[in-house]
Amino acid sequence: MVRLLTKFICLKTKLTMKKIIILSLFSALAFTSYSYAQAKVLNQSITKSGKKMLVGEFERKALEDVDFKKWYQEEYDTYEVEKPKLAGLKNLQNYTLEVFIGTWCPDSRRELPRLYKILDDIKFPENKLTTFAVDRQKKSINGEEVGKNITHVPTIIVYDKNKKEVGRIVESPVSGYLEEDLAQIVNGTPLKPNYSND
Repeated sequence: MVRLLTKFICLKTKLTMKKIIILSLFSALAFTSYSYAQAKVLNQSITKSGKKMLVGEFERKALEDVDFKKWYQEEYDTYEVEKPKLAGLKNLQNYTLEVFIGTWCPDSRRELPRLYKILDDIKFPENKLTTFAVDRQKKSINGEEVGKNITHVPTIIVYDKNKKEVGRIVESPVSGYLEEDLAQIVNGTPLKPNYSND
């Protein structure tokens, strides 16, 4: 009887181990498939009416493409950062920025290079800035604009550490200077953005 019981326990343990191994393999496969599906695809572009435009999340290096480099580099090189206004941005590192632009849009072509130059000047961490390009209907490839009220570009959204929006700049800075509008947001006195629904 004891021998039969021991055989039964061994058999049950083997079956349980097989189940555990099969479940582990299945879980690993499912996780790998999910991770692959969730992998970011950056720097996508489309061509409409013979013009190339970025769509979706992109990195700064995408602006080195021949279709974007001229306007980006020219504005970046010629913009003079308002150094006295940078004092108000000393706490910007405590925030994250999300920027929606259109590579086809003159306002985006002006403000995005300026923003990059300001952020470079204050050594803003790259991992706290996310940039998205939208088409002329203000749509992105993966719907990143959904629920964010993107009606005009560029739209620069500032979030606190709890991922709560604390302010935004829409199309162009209200004060005339990105440095000033960003400082107002960081200091808790955001200006009413252009094209605000309020």
